[in-house]
Amino acid sequence: MTLVRTATRPQPLQVVVVGGGAAAVIAVLHLLRATTAQAPVDVHLVERDQQVGPGLAYRSAYPRHTVNNFAERLSAVDGDPGHLIRWCAARGLDLGARSFPARKVYGDYLAALLDEVEVPAGSSLRRLRDEAVDLRQDGRRWALDLGSGHSLAADRVVLALGNPPPHAHPRLAQGPRFVADPWAQEWRQDLAGVRRVLLLGTGLTMVDLAIELEHLLPRAEIVAASRRGALPSAHVVEPTDGSDWRDAVDAVRGFANQLWTGLAPGDQARFATTYAHAWDRRRHRMSPAAAHHVERLQAAGILVVRTLDQVDPAEFDLVVSCTGPRPVPTSGWNPLVDAMLERGLLRPHRLGLGADLVAPGHPVDQHGHVLDELFWLGAARKGLEWEVGAIPDLRAQAVLLARALAPAAEEAADERAPLLR
Repeated sequence: MTLVRTATRPQPLQVVVVGGGAAAVIAVLHLLRATTAQAPVDVHLVERDQQVGPGLAYRSAYPRHTVNNFAERLSAVDGDPGHLIRWCAARGLDLGARSFPARKVYGDYLAALLDEVEVPAGSSLRRLRDEAVDLRQDGRRWALDLGSGHSLAADRVVLALGNPPPHAHPRLAQGPRFVADPWAQEWRQDLAGVRRVLLLGTGLTMVDLAIELEHLLPRAEIVAASRRGALPSAHVVEPTDGSDWRDAVDAVRGFANQLWTGLAPGDQARFATTYAHAWDRRRHRMSPAAAHHVERLQAAGILVVRTLDQVDPAEFDLVVSCTGPRPVPTSGWNPLVDAMLERGLLRPHRLGLGADLVAPGHPVDQHGHVLDELFWLGAARKGLEWEVGAIPDLRAQAVLLARALAPAAEEAADERAPLLR
């Protein structure tokens, strides 16, 4: 007998997104924008925090914490550089294209994206305040176990877990006043008697902490120390018409990932060990306002920059780790990562930078098999690409995700459409 398709609505592809920061929100936004009524998706976004959007990076409400890039580069929508600026203008905040909004403003923008996104007919978007603790293969699909005891079935799983806490240097991570996570709030509640603070690391996290600690501990001495004792470079507000070294860095930045993937494995290793620090200092720059605050703190003797061999942690009342994050495939920082490592669903990149992935973001398991139904965003991609954490990078990853899932959604709609014999 001939098989005839009924006119019933196609079944949506079941997609679970784990994480609630910028990467997850921008990915869901682009996925829904690329979805059609003929190939719908059901999206479940799982995030343990109450608010979805700001994540760790843009959660700060301290008014002197600014973003570290121009407003015109921070649109969440690919192909629409004015989206953030228009969103702010509609709320009475006038942002210039080369302005640096407060971190709180940008966090509010990200939080509003999913409230305002248009969900296509036949698709859905649901948010679950819960924690992902395990991921199991269930036949041709996946099951995501949650801390609440519930489980979600998925055709595709998008992993946007953010950054692990910083590295802990064994010699420097000593004493009861050592803080491993600079963004944890608990240690800020107990600063009585703190007069000398050691910040381990001299990058952008240190800059944020130094500016905040001046407010929390107005009479304290702050020492920032790293292997080289070098501060990040700073942005300039006014256009330089191609005459400044920053223009050259930004020009290369636009296709840095293509250059990275074109390098031979040995050259990638040489760049990561020899040249990465110099690149990152010039690539990841302070806003002009942050640079001004740092200069003022140094001039007043409040902030002193040293190398690690010039400091003794025992001489400080508080030691805060502001070094770079550990690689994502590290146990102990996230229960889902721990479970995936134990199940062999995740292994480190050969250079130890992120996870072992293949384009456009699928993990390779311990047996060398590519898990096509899983897709990593953000820091886990370090190694597959070089630039992975800035908003332009997350936009590019979101576009890749939408393109990867669109054919899957069409196939699911076609295969699951009921048949009448």
